[in-house]
Amino acid sequence: MTETSDVVDIRIDRPAQGGESIGLLDNGRIVLVRGAIPGETVRVRLDDPAAKLLRGQATEILEPSEHRRTPTCEAAAAGAGCCDWDYVEPTHAAYLKSAVVLDALRRIGRFSAADIPEPTITPLAPADLWRTRVRLGVDGEGRAGIRRKASRDLVVGLPCAQVAEGLTDGLAEEGTCPPGGELHVVRDADGQRHVLHRSAPERGIRGRKKKRPVATVIEGSSAALEKVNDYTFTVPVDGFWQAHENAAAMYFERVTDWLGGGTGVSWDLYGGVGSLAAALSASRPGSTVISVEAAPDAAEAGSKALAGTSVEFRTGRVEKVIGLLESPEVVVLDPPRSGAGAESVNAIAAAGPQKVLHIGCDPATFARDSAQWIENGYRLEKLEVIDAFPGTHHSETLGLFVRA
Repeated sequence: MTETSDVVDIRIDRPAQGGESIGLLDNGRIVLVRGAIPGETVRVRLDDPAAKLLRGQATEILEPSEHRRTPTCEAAAAGAGCCDWDYVEPTHAAYLKSAVVLDALRRIGRFSAADIPEPTITPLAPADLWRTRVRLGVDGEGRAGIRRKASRDLVVGLPCAQVAEGLTDGLAEEGTCPPGGELHVVRDADGQRHVLHRSAPERGIRGRKKKRPVATVIEGSSAALEKVNDYTFTVPVDGFWQAHENAAAMYFERVTDWLGGGTGVSWDLYGGVGSLAAALSASRPGSTVISVEAAPDAAEAGSKALAGTSVEFRTGRVEKVIGLLESPEVVVLDPPRSGAGAESVNAIAAAGPQKVLHIGCDPATFARDSAQWIENGYRLEKLEVIDAFPGTHHSETLGLFVRA
């Protein structure tokens, strides 16, 4: 292999998954670069010039992009793994994220250009101070902070540009909470702050079960009120709700627009507390909505919030439960970052829904799942990339699959 200098000047060609960008050396070798925007020429210090796949950090911007902005996140500047795209203008960042999704559909999903509809690109506002739920690490002195990228070490006492104003005030002080573990912090729909500490799980002595983490309420309560449209949910502070203050309303609207109407059975899979089930119930009068969620506490919270509606909750793993359910007319699913997987997609498709709204938070797994829908006789009718995580490389992708 030809030896490569540890510092190289390179023109950045296109974005890559995971927040890096792709450039080519003069000898044709690919370099994955952190801190660069496509179209720029940058000086890069390589992590390991002898590596098979070259990676590096842009240390000097020789020809900057018109879409580069001055970073605003003090925590990220100190090494925290939060705002890794803080230097990209938000509207352009959403465009780059859509390019990553389209590339994944072509490479991983094996979609042809003709099979991919023109995507809608939606930067979700606000682009700063948008996060109302945050999970922090805690050091040995009881101070909370953001973890460094790919590390258990913490950046303490510096603000993050994502986090809602005042959400983490005072939490970096010594003795804020018991040492170690994690701190979950929420600003609820009424503006109330809730702070919950969870101790790190302790390993058990051989032959004994390990001790479960201890939850301690530091401020507020162990559950927070969250609202979307006319519905109010009581969500555990360490449970799941959309992090961006306007994301839940956006997804509620898409479910209404893309799946509303009709009276057949509807499924809400990986449903959490049922915010999307509520959208199905509201937009499909007379339809029975079945929400499937593996976490019992989330299903319990949803059952209370949606009592008196057409929503019924089932607790269990999606691929195990749906074979016992009445066949649906429409389905919405919002699986974890690892995706739904072939087993779940095949089982859902076997039930014969006419329309499926698939929400994916990882371009690669969304593309893999999308290919599985095509394999099962569906076509991709609508595609939207939502920048629900401004200042980061993460995004949400919504695909409407219609039975062909």
